[in-house]
Amino acid sequence: MRLVIDGQRLTAERTGVGRCLESLLAEWALTGLPLAETLVVLRDPGGRNRVPLIDGLSTKVVGERWSGLAWEWFGLARELRPDDLLFAPANLVPWPWRGRTVLVIYDTLPWVVPESFPRLVRWRFGWRYRLAAHQADRILVPSQATAHDVARVHGVPSERIRVTYPGPEPEFRPLARDSPEVIEARRHVGVESSPYFLFVGKRSRRRNVPAILQAFASHRQAHPGHRLVFVGPDDPGDLPGPADGTIRAGHVAEPILRSLLAGAIALLYPSDYEGFGLPVVEALASGCPVVTLRNSALVEAGGDAPWYLDSADAPALAVALETLSTSEEERRKCIARGFDHVAQFSRSQFAREVKDELIRAASSSLIST
Repeated sequence: MRLVIDGQRLTAERTGVGRCLESLLAEWALTGLPLAETLVVLRDPGGRNRVPLIDGLSTKVVGERWSGLAWEWFGLARELRPDDLLFAPANLVPWPWRGRTVLVIYDTLPWVVPESFPRLVRWRFGWRYRLAAHQADRILVPSQATAHDVARVHGVPSERIRVTYPGPEPEFRPLARDSPEVIEARRHVGVESSPYFLFVGKRSRRRNVPAILQAFASHRQAHPGHRLVFVGPDDPGDLPGPADGTIRAGHVAEPILRSLLAGAIALLYPSDYEGFGLPVVEALASGCPVVTLRNSALVEAGGDAPWYLDSADAPALAVALETLSTSEEERRKCIARGFDHVAQFSRSQFAREVKDELIRAASSSLIST
């Protein structure tokens, strides 16, 4: 039996799902693959650089110029043999595939916050997510909140769902603000010596960027030297420019991201819904306070460490910005609570739990045949 991994999200640029899969592969390179023969099917040739070179692990690029749906149904599905075990780490399973499958569902966004998506997008992906949930033998989710949502939204029995908490990579750690790594990260994005707040990820509607900008504009009246750095896809949409203290950094290399978190006043992540919120965990592991909302899985990711708000209210956000930038005592409390909380999450534990589920799925398949 082979393990075949959907590697569509492994691309030249490291983003969400791709980062999680890459961390699994990196850990399995150290501890052993779930199955001796493992194939990662890629769409982007640049994804090869994200796959470790170890015995038993191979890659194949198919359908490089195909659409996502065509790649999934006619690229990935074509590479699967009837006795393979498919690991689908990106919410979707090829419709033609009827074999053994372990699926990862990160969230139920189209149903929980439908206003965040155009109706056409909800239609294109919603039915495919639900079909994948019913096709899979096992479903891995990143939080108890998401486990509840998947069972409720997709009607999946709870015994088919397993919570496996993602963990930060070991390199996310505190650094002194005058360390060479932080100084280089500052230089790279153009903040130099200015104190700065950080936003990481897509500027999705649910992440309340307008409220962040309004709060920062208010904060900057008293602190004109402060900056607000946006890291992640440079999605269409207006942002104030450097004259207003706002910096678009776009995608940055992983060492730059880690150093930016270590040097920031706080991570601003006031999201209306998250399936987990890995940036929250990575920030806390880096000694960076977090401002977020008390909802969904964010309370699992953050524990008692973040500065929680009940809604993305700009004046309340501004109070958080002011306090965290002026009160060292409050920052120390947040940082200490963060270190205590993130001690329960680790990349190695995440990889071990996912591996165990894949091995169980393979074993049950052998027994059933």
